Amino acid sequence: MDITIKDLTKSYENFRAVDGMNLHIKDGELVGLLGPSGCGKSTTLFMLAGLLEPTEGKIFFGEFDITKIPPEDREIGLVFQNYALYPHMTVEDNIMFPLINRKVNKNKARERVYEMAKLVKMEDLMKRKPKSLSGGQQQRVAIARALVKEPKVLLLDEPLSNLDAKLRIDMREEIRRIQKKVGITTIFVTHDQEEAMSISDRIAVMEKGIVQQYEVPQGMYLNPKNLFVAQFLGMPQINCFPARVIEKELWCEDVMLCGECNLENGDYTVGIRPEAFEICEEGIEVEALQTRMTGKDLLIYFSLAGQDMKALVHSDMQISEGSKFHIRIRKHHIVVFDENGKTINKC
Repeated sequence: MDITIKDLTKSYENFRAVDGMNLHIKDGELVGLLGPSGCGKSTTLFMLAGLLEPTEGKIFFGEFDITKIPPEDREIGLVFQNYALYPHMTVEDNIMFPLINRKVNKNKARERVYEMAKLVKMEDLMKRKPKSLSGGQQQRVAIARALVKEPKVLLLDEPLSNLDAKLRIDMREEIRRIQKKVGITTIFVTHDQEEAMSISDRIAVMEKGIVQQYEVPQGMYLNPKNLFVAQFLGMPQINCFPARVIEKELWCEDVMLCGECNLENGDYTVGIRPEAFEICEEGIEVEALQTRMTGKDLLIYFSLAGQDMKALVHSDMQISEGSKFHIRIRKHHIVVFDENGKTINKC
């Protein structure tokens, strides 16, 4: 099911929670709505679900305008942040509940329930109640309950926020596996950029109710449209600092960063991702102020022309606090922003 969002707006008096959103989501895609708290991502999801009425704009499922259609008639499955399982019901009864509401034949309903339980790997726990399940198991039950009525669209509101770090990684892969298996168009809300980057086909990054960029994860990471997107994506965060172009050369104080920068003379903001630095025998000499091992990577803190920087290199590099070493910047990995924060060049 394709989803088309046209000029979607939700206002509360003088505050616009969502401001003129336009998105097209292809059939079978998994799309992440990503952004900080209060950016409008959950508001968007609830408008898609029919739980909130838009102030302006339209929502289309396929060719059908569903903007004013009630939630129960939209053919959606919705998973809330807290799962919203019925504590007095077993796993089986929780999954079956939407079918009982629809007065589906009991034998057919039970058959469908066990199909979904097998899909989410809960078939051996059908007689348990939610309080005896782990967070990840409750999440699986909530997804099975959302899918059992065979919706055209699956909506997930911060589906992993209540899980611990390791379980979050496991469950995000499970969500991707289930979504691909079923082939259902899925939209999920998250504030975790690593989560969105790892499983989304495309990501919509939002700030203050406005979609800043809508792109495949790798494309957005390498080619952010503005400073907000560049800083929001990536961990460790991108190094951002002032620089100046003089006769096609890009300088940070007395250090030349690039000798071929096709921009007019002037002051700019530039961004360099930590992994864009390379250790080399000849280059810019710097000193490691601090180092931190992060498993396969070594994070190095250093100063460049008075600016605090971070470099991410392989952990087999023999660099420790106080070590002096040389760096260079990978070609076309310096992102240049104008005074409004818009990306204008890479050099």
